[in-house]
Amino acid sequence: MKIKVHPPTYSLFFILLLVNPLMAFQVFAGENCNAVRAQYQCPVKKHRLHLSFDDGVGSVTPKILDVLKRENIKATFLILGNKVDCKQYKPGKSLELCKQRFNTLKRIKSEGHDIGSHSYQHYHHSKLSLAELNKTILDSKKILEPFFTTQPPVFRLPYGDGWFNQKDQPQVMEALKKAGFEHLGWEMTAYDWNEKYQHGDQILDNVMGQMCKGRGRDGVVLFHDGVFENEHEGRVFTANNLARWIPKLRCAADFVPLTDVKKNFKKR
Repeated sequence: MKIKVHPPTYSLFFILLLVNPLMAFQVFAGENCNAVRAQYQCPVKKHRLHLSFDDGVGSVTPKILDVLKRENIKATFLILGNKVDCKQYKPGKSLELCKQRFNTLKRIKSEGHDIGSHSYQHYHHSKLSLAELNKTILDSKKILEPFFTTQPPVFRLPYGDGWFNQKDQPQVMEALKKAGFEHLGWEMTAYDWNEKYQHGDQILDNVMGQMCKGRGRDGVVLFHDGVFENEHEGRVFTANNLARWIPKLRCAADFVPLTDVKKNFKKR
């Protein structure tokens, strides 16, 4: 890529390059954003986008936090309670890994991101008995209560089960409300859990396509930092490529806090 830096902005370019390399190249290569908007049929007026990450805490969550910090983006992390419930482990490797995840959870909050529950276990909640449903919701609340950042606290159902089918399975959303939670859905999904998309920019294509084509969409986009089937493993492909995707997403969207796109949540 050939970038022309005119004399009046020469020093600004190198200052920005030192502070935020990705943004520097985006700012001084505006013609690339024109190409990105044309590729995905995006309007010039930017959408409003909020990043969210499910199934953590995972091994790659610190890498994702590094990217978000560098890019000055605040996201929401939906945490599986069993990933940070360290009292379930006996001394050994699993306990040490849990302590790492717990420390990462503390880092998520200290760096200003929002934290919500993704339940205690990654169940299909509509298939649980009422007793099991209440237990997994309340178990997650007990573990994560000190880390919640909104009022009411955020909850996202695994698979969206109980949210998208709430007319047929009203007991799930009723249990969330009884426990004091507010459900957070999504307007866009990256499908980054699906291995068939873990090649090139197909995950970016998923998000940009949903955000830009037709009437377009604002709101919350669903990514993953964890792998629910695995105790510690994270979504490596997402973590390795997020820094590369963000400048292209910025061509079509402004990254905004959760409370900007979901007015029913307030910061604690």
